[in-house]
Amino acid sequence: MRLIRIWAGILFVLLVAFGLSVASHRSLWNDEYYSLLHTSLGNSYKSIILGLHVGSNSPLFYILQKAQCDLFSYHPPQEWVKGHWEGVHAVDQFFLRIQSVVFMSAALSAVFYYFARRNSWGLGLYALAVTMTSFLFWVHWTEARLYAGWFALSLFQILFLLDILEGPINQNKKSWRYLVFIHWLLALTSTASAVQIMAAGAVLGMFHRPKLLWYVPLVLLPVGICGYYYIQAPHYSFYFVDGPLALINANIPKDRFFFIFMSALVLIFQRGAKNCMGYLEIKYLVFFLLMLGAFGLLLAKLKYAQAQGGQGLQISNRYFLSLTPGGIVATVLLSEYLIRAFPTRVWKAAAVVILAAFLIFRFQRMVQLVPANLTSPLSIIHPIAEDRYPGNPPL
Repeated sequence: MRLIRIWAGILFVLLVAFGLSVASHRSLWNDEYYSLLHTSLGNSYKSIILGLHVGSNSPLFYILQKAQCDLFSYHPPQEWVKGHWEGVHAVDQFFLRIQSVVFMSAALSAVFYYFARRNSWGLGLYALAVTMTSFLFWVHWTEARLYAGWFALSLFQILFLLDILEGPINQNKKSWRYLVFIHWLLALTSTASAVQIMAAGAVLGMFHRPKLLWYVPLVLLPVGICGYYYIQAPHYSFYFVDGPLALINANIPKDRFFFIFMSALVLIFQRGAKNCMGYLEIKYLVFFLLMLGAFGLLLAKLKYAQAQGGQGLQISNRYFLSLTPGGIVATVLLSEYLIRAFPTRVWKAAAVVILAAFLIFRFQRMVQLVPANLTSPLSIIHPIAEDRYPGNPPL
């Protein structure tokens, strides 16, 4: 156990070093400038905390960014202040993306540590590979926006939730406290996190039936915080460029979704045959389906009420970002289950080959989808096209 912790720590340091190397060679794009100049530096702490500013009103990212800038007496280049955003400012790019790189590196280290501790080093490395072959991970890893924090906190939430679901209700009191803390941070990160907070509360109610009083700090207060910032935020009209399925697909690719679906069928069949394995996986799939269903309903509502003629803001795949860590953990859990479930070495070997094939295919797709300069710290990296990742609504 101690050795796994040490290697998780080493992994974190290496990932931070690599991420900051990439960040320092990648030009900022308009949303990053806008967040810095008009929200973090353009408002007081009180204004940010109360959500009294234009844009995404959830304050955690902006408070941390403002505190970082104040602590180190940072001032952006005058060219940026005057609206000239061209060119590379390596030190500024490095400095402003520290928060996002640390969050994402911590998330990767945590997923490796959890599955290596739970099963084996091999499963930890597999979980790391599944995470790093996720498209939106690469997009937001070195971006000075709130999405890296949302991704990491969503992954932490899921890992603590699994720790609770795996044992009796009172076995993991620390994990309960950590989960409450993560829910509060999620509520301060994105109003859309209300979906995953309520999904976690629902699955705990179904399988653990905690005391009703526990729901106050775990669910009711965090959801209330989300509601407050949603009310404070400006309400825009929305329109679709990509369809709802394409937005989900960016978070849970078709091949990964197919694997989750087929593995879930195997799990349900074996549970129906009174196989004692897979109870944790069943619980987690309920959480995952609740979250997926809630986001599906939200997409249906937005599609029905979308603005005509391209008015308002484009709906982006990043507004459903918590589905990405949800799909990652579902893939790893069900992969582990398949290897355990097959009775003979031949079938287990076949399962490993199938998992390797899915992972190789995902790696190839990731190389095709993610711009090469996002993954290379050796080249000067240009901003992501503005029309691919448009402005930020109140999420």
